[in-house]
Amino acid sequence: MATNLKCKIGIINLNVNNLFSIYKACSEAGYKVTVIDNKLKNYSYDILLMPGVGAFSSGINYLKKNHIDEKIDNYLNKKNSFIYGICLGMQLLFSSSEEFKLNRGLKLIKGKVVKFQNQGSENKINIGWSKFKVFNNDYNKLFSEFENKYFYYIHSYYAKPNLRKNIISHSFHGKTNFCSITKKDNIFGTQFHPEKSGEAGIKFLKKIKKII
Repeated sequence: MATNLKCKIGIINLNVNNLFSIYKACSEAGYKVTVIDNKLKNYSYDILLMPGVGAFSSGINYLKKNHIDEKIDNYLNKKNSFIYGICLGMQLLFSSSEEFKLNRGLKLIKGKVVKFQNQGSENKINIGWSKFKVFNNDYNKLFSEFENKYFYYIHSYYAKPNLRKNIISHSFHGKTNFCSITKKDNIFGTQFHPEKSGEAGIKFLKKIKKII
C-alpha cells in the first residue's frame, strides 16, 4: 500500500447501531472511511470493518438476508484483504453462538460464543472500562503499550476460540477470563469498542495499519 495514500476502510452497516462514533473515530485515526451500501456487489477496501451492538441472531440474519456473508467470503479470497470485527462484529466471525438458541456464525474463526455465567455478586453483563493482557507473544511489541489503558466493553456473551494461537489478548469479568482480541490470518476482532475508548481507542485503531 502506498504510504502517501490513506488506508481505505469500508464499514458494514448491520442496521443494529449508530455508526457515527466508529466513522468519526476511524476518520480521526487517519483512514478514508466509507459506510458500505448493501447494494454494492464487490468490496475493494484495505480494511472491511464490521461493528455492532445487539443480538447475534439479528446480526447474522441481516448478513445472510442481504448476502453480505457471501460478499465477505469473496472479499477475503482476494489478495491484501483484511476484516476487523468489533464487539458483535467480532462474535459473528466465529462458528456459532449459544445466544437464545444455537446460531451459526460466519465460521471464519473456529470457536463458539457463550454466555457469562453466574459469578456470585458479579453481573452477567460486562459493561464499563477494563484492561487487557496480551496473551500471544508474537503481538507483544504491537499491543503491549495498551495493557495499562482502559477500553470500553458492553457484552453479555464472549467468544471462545478453539485454538490458543487465535487468542491475542484476554480480559477479565469477575472470575471469567475471556478473549478480548482475536486474530487468524487476515481476520481480526476486538470485544471492546475502540471508538468508545477515547484517546487510547484512536491510537489502537491507528495500530491496525501495522498488521494488514
